[in-house]
Amino acid sequence: MSEYSNNDQSQQDELLDHNYDGIQEYDNPIPGWWHLIFLGSMIFAVCYTVVFHLTPIVPSQQERWANSLAAAEEAQFGPLKGMPLGQDKILAVMGNEKWMSAGSSIFKGTCAVCHGDQGQGIEGLGLNLTDDKYVNINSLMDIYNIVKNGSPNKKMPPQAQFGENEIAMVAGYVASLRGENVPGPESQMIGEVIPPFPQPEVSSESDG
Repeated sequence: MSEYSNNDQSQQDELLDHNYDGIQEYDNPIPGWWHLIFLGSMIFAVCYTVVFHLTPIVPSQQERWANSLAAAEEAQFGPLKGMPLGQDKILAVMGNEKWMSAGSSIFKGTCAVCHGDQGQGIEGLGLNLTDDKYVNINSLMDIYNIVKNGSPNKKMPPQAQFGENEIAMVAGYVASLRGENVPGPESQMIGEVIPPFPQPEVSSESDG
């Protein structure tokens, strides 16, 4: 029995005949469970490639991103997203508290640096937006176009980082500032008095 054990041990401890810098290794087989894990990994890799990259079973990463983005826009803009661009869209914003709040946030985060946090204007920068005098503006869509494309005199740059719905929200909020008459620099209270803007049907419902 002892002789058998010694022979078995000598077989397990048999050295392979190759030598690397004086380093040798025993001729011990890889455990069976290791082979199973290796084969399982290979099978999984093939199945993953087929399912996720070669067939339409699972949407691609780009499709999943597009779907997530569309869902986020739907949650943020709701029915506003499907409305055609025009005065009615801005009026819809002005009649919705949720969208007006979003427009206010965008204004205070982007426009206030030149126009003041209340739209009162800042000396040498943005005009007062709370009186009845306007430059290059005669309609609600003029507000939208100036926000999107910048002012004709190039003093206000285009706000290309915002999409159509976000600019519509800002335009609605800016239009709502008219008549607030917040005191500001006299030099920024210029322009011509224009007819009143159309007024929306105010709704407190948070559409979308």
